[in-house]
Order: sequence, then C-alpha cells, then structure tokens
Amino acid sequence: MEDSNFMEDHKSEIENWELGAGIYISFYLMRNSLQGDTNAMTELDSLEGKNAACQDFVSQLNESLAVWGCRLPVDARVVYSRMAGEICDLLLSAVGEGASRDEQFSCFDTAFSAPIPEDQRSGHLQDAVYLFTSFLSEIAT
Repeated sequence: MEDSNFMEDHKSEIENWELGAGIYISFYLMRNSLQGDTNAMTELDSLEGKNAACQDFVSQLNESLAVWGCRLPVDARVVYSRMAGEICDLLLSAVGEGASRDEQFSCFDTAFSAPIPEDQRSGHLQDAVYLFTSFLSEIAT
C-alpha cells in the first residue's frame, strides 16, 4: 500500500520520465559525445550531427520547462540552464571545424534557443556577429 501511495504522489514525474530524469541522462551522454569520449554511446562526427543532437537536447529542456512551468523549482531551473550552457559551449567550440557558413549559423540558432543566462547568450551573439562580419568581409574581397 505504501508503494502505491508513493507512486501516486509522483505520478506526474513518472509519466514524464523523459522530461525529468531522462534529461540528466541525455545531458551526460551528450556532453561525453561532444567531448569526444570514445566510451560514449553515440559519436558525433560532423558539426551537422552535433548540432542536430544539441537541438534535440535543447528542445527536450524547453519542453520540460513548458510542461512544469512555475512548478519546477528554482534549483532545477538553474541546473537546466547550466546544462544548456555547457552543451551550447561545447557545440560552439566546434563551429570552426571546416563547416559551411549555414552549418555554423545553425549552431548559433541552436544556442540562441537554449534556456541559458542572458550574459552567456550575449557572448554567443557577439561570436555570431563576428562570424557574420567575417563572412561579409570574405564576400567583399
């Protein structure tokens, strides 16, 4: 009887596993893959593949924030923000790996859609402006 009461009390968390604990598992797998860990379950070779995986992770975070709304504790929001920030930093650190401009700009779009602090978003925006300026100067020459 005690187990069923416990299960009932945490019904929404169990129903939304992917939006709860599954995010943490996704984060660690994603981080290890982006860091090039050979033991990671998935290997992300191309910038396009890295970006697609990061887009999925960011979507998962944003969906969780939307589902939980104000019921999500502040501590959890901070953790989500840190996870998103770390994943975006790892993704954007790979932007210069010989990818096309479209792929590079797509990575910035992913970072801008992530639930990261405004100061970090501003830093990424400056990097995107620099990339765009470089692109314009290459066209001009």
